[in-house]
Amino acid sequence: MQSIFTDFVEFIRGFLIPFELGGFAEVVAIIPFLVFLYIVYLIVMRMITLTFRKVGMGKEATSGIKLMLRLLFLVFGVTTLLGAATIIPGTSLVTGGALIGTAIGLAFSKALSNMVSGFYVLGARPFRVGDYVKIGDVEGIVLEITLNYTRLLQSDYTREYVPNSKVVDSQLTNYRRRIDDLMEERGREYQETRQKSSKVRAALDGLRSLTSGTEVFRYSFEVDVHKDFIIESVDAYFDQICEKWKDEFIEKPEVLFWAETMFGLIYKITYIVTDPMDILGKGSDFAHEISRFQHALKVI
Repeated sequence: MQSIFTDFVEFIRGFLIPFELGGFAEVVAIIPFLVFLYIVYLIVMRMITLTFRKVGMGKEATSGIKLMLRLLFLVFGVTTLLGAATIIPGTSLVTGGALIGTAIGLAFSKALSNMVSGFYVLGARPFRVGDYVKIGDVEGIVLEITLNYTRLLQSDYTREYVPNSKVVDSQLTNYRRRIDDLMEERGREYQETRQKSSKVRAALDGLRSLTSGTEVFRYSFEVDVHKDFIIESVDAYFDQICEKWKDEFIEKPEVLFWAETMFGLIYKITYIVTDPMDILGKGSDFAHEISRFQHALKVI
């Protein structure tokens, strides 16, 4: 590579000497290499995008692989050009490279931490695109997982970008469950009802059920009841609302006593849906109606 680049530099120098620009020969010679490398980069990235889209690979895996390829192209281009060029002496190049590398490392330490955490998230897979999760004090539907951020769709339909370092460091709740496992834990048997379909579709559904099971989302939220309320009336109100909403969910919502404080009681309300968007929609309406016990009931 060094000899090819040197010959090319001398060729360029022959054109620039009449203009008294021979000293810029190496700089000019680098430009075609950069253009060629950029063209190859565009072709490779386009091929990867089309191929992954064709096979249906997830967005998080595609983003991670594309980012790694970008880094590889960058490292290859820099090392190749610096190794071929003789603009900067070797000793100065090593020293300057060390200083620049240290400065970049300090400046982008947080970004590098996010990338390392991103590799962990992609590898450990505590959640996937389409799951409803709670990360620290942020919750929503996972729209995308990259090496830097996890993008969530929140209840007000805004998009929250959560750094992957926070994903690793925060308490994480994934509301996705296999319904057969959920029912087994509660000592109940789940009988799945299937709609009529072709034999091929029925066989595919049966295979999916054996491998991954029927996946649902069991969401829960807390309700604080002040000690001034009549607890029996509150329980009756909760049961009435849950009975009203039972047909909107897979089964009737549950009301669980969670804790007692000096100010009253804490209940946890749970319901099960098949589509995480239902948590943002009718789940939100259900929670709002449950919370209106303060207006529907009288205090002592």
